[in-house]
Amino acid sequence: MSQESVSDMLARADLHYERGDFRQALALYERVLLIDPEHAYAHSRVGAICAQTGDLARAEQAIGRALELDPQLAAAHSNLGNILYSRGDWEGALGKYKQAVALAPENPLFYDNLHAAYKKLGQLDQAVAAYKKARSLDRLAVRSEAKHRWRHATRRMGCGSLAGLCLLLILVGTIVSWSG
Repeated sequence: MSQESVSDMLARADLHYERGDFRQALALYERVLLIDPEHAYAHSRVGAICAQTGDLARAEQAIGRALELDPQLAAAHSNLGNILYSRGDWEGALGKYKQAVALAPENPLFYDNLHAAYKKLGQLDQAVAAYKKARSLDRLAVRSEAKHRWRHATRRMGCGSLAGLCLLLILVGTIVSWSG
C-alpha cells in the first residue's frame, strides 16, 4: 500500500473525526496503524477518540505511544492533559497544556485548556490571560480566513471583473444618492 493511500485514509479519518463520527474515524486510524505502526499522529487520534468515548486506559496508552514516537506532537500533550484533567489532576493537566502551548503557540484550543486548568487551580489571573489569548487567536484565524477567501475570489474574477464590480458599486451609489 502506498504512502498516498495512508494520506487518503488519514484525510478521511480526520473528516469523520471532525464530524463526530468516532467509530468510522477510529477504524481508519487503526487501519493506518496496521500499515505504519509508528505513525505518531494516528496513535494520538486513537487516544483522543478513546478518551472521548470513555476508554481512558486505552487513550493514555495510545497517547503515550504517540509521544514516544514524536515528543513534539502538541496535540498529544494536550490530549494527555485532557485525560489528567478528567481524573482531577489539574496540576498534571496544566503541565501538559503548557507543553502543548510551547510547541504550538498559535492554537487557541491549547489556551482554552490552560484557561480551564488555571481556573480549577484558582489561578484566576492566569486563567483570564489564557482565555484572552485564545479569543485573540480565534479572531486572527477568522481574519486570516476572510483575507484568504477574498484573495481567492478576486483571483477568480480577474482584474477586469474586479474593476467592473467597483464601477457597478460606484454607479449604484450614485443612483441611490440621486434618488434620495
